[in-house]
Amino acid sequence: MVLALLGTALLALAAGVAYSVYGGGPRRVGFTVLLVVVASVVWLPFTRRWNARAHLCWSTSVLLFVVYLVFMLFWTLNGPLTGWALLGGLVLWALEIFAAVLGTAYLWEMCDAVGSEHWRRRSQDGVPPGTEAPHPFVSLHVPAHEEPPDMVIATLESLLRLDYDRYEIVVIDDNTRDEALWRPVEVWCLRRGITFRHLEDWPGYKSGALNVALRELTDPRAEVIGVVDADYQIDPHFLQRCAPLFAEPALGFVQSPQNYRHWDRSAFARRLYRSYEYFFAVSQPSRNERNGAIFAGTMGLIRREALDSVGGWDEWCITEDAELSLRLLRAGWSGRHVDASYGYGVMPHTFEAFKAQRFRWCFGGIQIMRLHWRSLLPWPRRANNRLSLGQRWAYFSGGIQWYGDLLAVVFFLFLLAGAVNVALDGGLMFRRLSLFLVAAIPVLVLLGFLRGIAVVRQGTGATWRDSWGALLIWQSSSLVVAWASVKGLVSRRAEFLRTPKEEEQGSLGSAVTANLAETLFALAGVGGIACALTHVTDPAGSLTAALLVLPTWAYASAPLNSLAARRGAPPPTPPTPPSEGAVAPTTVAWGGGR
Repeated sequence: MVLALLGTALLALAAGVAYSVYGGGPRRVGFTVLLVVVASVVWLPFTRRWNARAHLCWSTSVLLFVVYLVFMLFWTLNGPLTGWALLGGLVLWALEIFAAVLGTAYLWEMCDAVGSEHWRRRSQDGVPPGTEAPHPFVSLHVPAHEEPPDMVIATLESLLRLDYDRYEIVVIDDNTRDEALWRPVEVWCLRRGITFRHLEDWPGYKSGALNVALRELTDPRAEVIGVVDADYQIDPHFLQRCAPLFAEPALGFVQSPQNYRHWDRSAFARRLYRSYEYFFAVSQPSRNERNGAIFAGTMGLIRREALDSVGGWDEWCITEDAELSLRLLRAGWSGRHVDASYGYGVMPHTFEAFKAQRFRWCFGGIQIMRLHWRSLLPWPRRANNRLSLGQRWAYFSGGIQWYGDLLAVVFFLFLLAGAVNVALDGGLMFRRLSLFLVAAIPVLVLLGFLRGIAVVRQGTGATWRDSWGALLIWQSSSLVVAWASVKGLVSRRAEFLRTPKEEEQGSLGSAVTANLAETLFALAGVGGIACALTHVTDPAGSLTAALLVLPTWAYASAPLNSLAARRGAPPPTPPTPPSEGAVAPTTVAWGGGR
């Protein structure tokens, strides 16, 4: 509190001095100082868990957003714009409001994750070793689709080594067409007494297969259901640390981070790994404080009673895990995120596979928003909707954040139009420019990027270079995410795109071809910068060129990321499955022996 108030005083003084240098009169300088102080003090009750830096970052950023939006509305309405130009300026201002909402959603998450000094619900590694707690019977479901048999068997072998005395394994193969892929897994499972089922032409994608496992193959004794993807290597302590958490009667699900192995084999793999790590190191802990964590599928456990009470897995949504967690929380169950990682999977080996994964996640997120948006409105709790305001904000903000990429594309097109207008001496197009705008807009954009890089670095331990690379990986997939966010609004269903695990080789030409849209956008950006620089002494020209640099760089990095992934070192060979004479531990209750 003391540091926050002291920092507020210093910032208010700095703002007053800056405004007086800019030419403001004594009354306006005093009003500026008062505004900074009030903006900080108002937020103190809501940020009491944070350190002073996080509080000041949040309060001053929100103030800057508000001041900028008010300022721009005033200038747009009182400028010389008329007709279509005025309409374009107002549309741009409306987009900036949406950008401000998205920016504050990101910023709250960042400040909460890296600025919190006290956590109410955070759990580092589940139940500590040696703690006396009941061990519920767990049914581990392993869905597989078109996966290499050696990889699936290696995952099952790691499950055999779990340090837990009450569990079963159920393997469910979902519509794998090539019998040579699923038949060796079936034989291996039968020889070890593990339940296996192959589905042929079965509807519902992954969630349809999980419903079969739940309703037809699960041991009646099972109190907890676990989901483990077919490419994961599991830490022996996974169930020992996480399953006893269900001694809490209202706990509906537990989610531990999805982690990955061999992530340091190349620069691209390192940066991709950091981009994945951000969600579990920054987003999930923040959401967990409001009991708004997401069930992310693999490496998660669900109370069977809770899963049955909401009707099992919904088969219409391609992100069935996140959709399930929202229904569980809405029904009154709680969720818990555990910081420690207990499983290590395989990352996509190509940038194109990563883009397909991002498309699926975004499309599924928009599906959830389309179906459940009424549940996220700030109405009082009801019997059929027990979500708190914090939970609703967690899921609403997480859903609308997918539209950040679409917004970035629209802004990019506005900038290109502005650059062409500058080159053609078109005069005023959307808004008036001044020293304030020339300084404020690039500074706000640059600060946003630097803040994102800093949070990735602090939240994941990445180097500055890898943090920047992780941010560019996100940005370079923005076209795919933007398309998914639009398609999710107009299409009820999309094909479940499996994330390929195989390596692909290629040249720069193939990388450009596979990312042709991003390459064309990058070339358009370079052309826009050139057009804007034809009037470099004009504030409109220099400002437009500066604002085009970062998005152009992001689009250009798409084929470069693709090339880097294709030229990366191949992943190590999966562990060799045990010999056919190996015997499973007798302490484990297997699905085939129920």
